Amino acid sequence: MLNGVPRILIIRLSAIGDVVRVLPALHCLRDTFPDAQIDWVVESKSADVLEGHSLIDQLLVFSRPHDLKQSYREFRALCKKVRSNRYDMAIDFHGILKSGLITFASRAPERYGFSRPRSQELSYLFINRKTKLGQEVRNRMHENLALCESFSKGWKSLDVSLHIPEDALDMSEAFMEENFAGAKKIAAVHVPVDRPEKQWPLAHFAALTDMLLSDGRFDVLLTWGPGQLDMVREVAAMTTRNPVIAPETDSLKQYMALVQKSDLYFGGDTGPMHIASALDVPVVSVFGGTDPEQHATLRQPSKVLQASEFVPDSQILAAMTPSEMLSCITPEMAYDACVSLTLGKS
Repeated sequence: MLNGVPRILIIRLSAIGDVVRVLPALHCLRDTFPDAQIDWVVESKSADVLEGHSLIDQLLVFSRPHDLKQSYREFRALCKKVRSNRYDMAIDFHGILKSGLITFASRAPERYGFSRPRSQELSYLFINRKTKLGQEVRNRMHENLALCESFSKGWKSLDVSLHIPEDALDMSEAFMEENFAGAKKIAAVHVPVDRPEKQWPLAHFAALTDMLLSDGRFDVLLTWGPGQLDMVREVAAMTTRNPVIAPETDSLKQYMALVQKSDLYFGGDTGPMHIASALDVPVVSVFGGTDPEQHATLRQPSKVLQASEFVPDSQILAAMTPSEMLSCITPEMAYDACVSLTLGKS
């Protein structure tokens, strides 16, 4: 403790959605320790989520270079920096070997983390304040908040906040004014996901896009991330109408600014879903093999379309691949959910 001010280190390195889901715990920490120095270790790919956040005093960014020797050197430098900051408390929300080593390197007297099996890759060995989760399935947001229960005042709501700089807001404002006119609702339809087994069929995306545009009350913005433009163009080519394809963004902040201007977000189980929810945009999400109880956003308004709702026979469902499960969620089902959530009626 420096000059009577507690020093707290959060470790959640990646991914984008998982970083967002620690934000309610960050709010809980700040409510409990309003004067504390709160720092966060994060990898560069997810750093934009946290850059400029009003509740974080210092962001420690690990670039994770592809070169093994360079990666080792940077990791050692990070651990040295963490150690020199003399933290009183370190909280490992990630639960892997790398995050465990950073937690241990902090030399904080109190090092919080999960017990097994939530803690993986021996990371539990570096923790001296363990939180054991029960057998019931819990949402990741609730799991992260559980890690704070022993020392916090508790949490009252799933508070999150994201910082978007003025230049990103100006970019999105100019793009929206140029491409969308009138009073129609803007539906941000995010086509790609990070893993094939989470991918809703591209033909379904095209059909949903046509339905929303044919409705007359929606415009559609097809959104995408680095290396994903070809997939979005493929969906646009399959439509009979003319959805707007989002521009290439220089940063996650610019993507966030575009989504914030939307009235609805539709997509799969991926980080941008949590970004949209954190920005208070209504979210409709589709889930196949992953469990929405654990991975869907808890913030409202939101609507989850889960394959098990539409395949009542558990034996048939168990024999299906995640892709087959997702195919059972039809464009018509998705359209009805979008209309209901956004307009309150079908």
